[in-house]
Amino acid sequence: MDETELKIALAILSAFSLTLVTFIKIQSDKIRDIKAKLSDKKYSTYHEILTILFDLINQTKGLKTVSEDEVLKRVMDVKRDLILYGNDKIIKKFFEWEDNQLKQGYRLWNWAELAAIARKDMGNRWTRISADDILRSLFNDKTEYIEFKNEFILRKKPK
Repeated sequence: MDETELKIALAILSAFSLTLVTFIKIQSDKIRDIKAKLSDKKYSTYHEILTILFDLINQTKGLKTVSEDEVLKRVMDVKRDLILYGNDKIIKKFFEWEDNQLKQGYRLWNWAELAAIARKDMGNRWTRISADDILRSLFNDKTEYIEFKNEFILRKKPK
């Protein structure tokens, strides 16, 4: 192989390498953009889940009025978005929360678990905030929380 052929081969190899690197960069940018859009959709969906649940809690405390039709529509919208954007764990927990709507205290526990899973899925992988911590935050004092937890979560009868 003489020097001219070597230069031509080197030029072709360089052009091929540049094309390959450019293609990889474009694909990488597309994947990054898709992940960013997915993260935004997850965030807005998880935010709406928590907003609905806080609206329901505020309604039970007499702080806000939300119509049943409005809540149902919002829950259906969240379900649609969760099915599209949520991970398997949060989708299953959401379905469990729906199934337990008639179980007075347990649905609140499901909600706390749902919030904890959403926190992890949104990038707080190493969080130490548990569903128990989230549920505790909804009560005015620890005694009230322990009584609630014993009666509805642990199913212990009050003394």
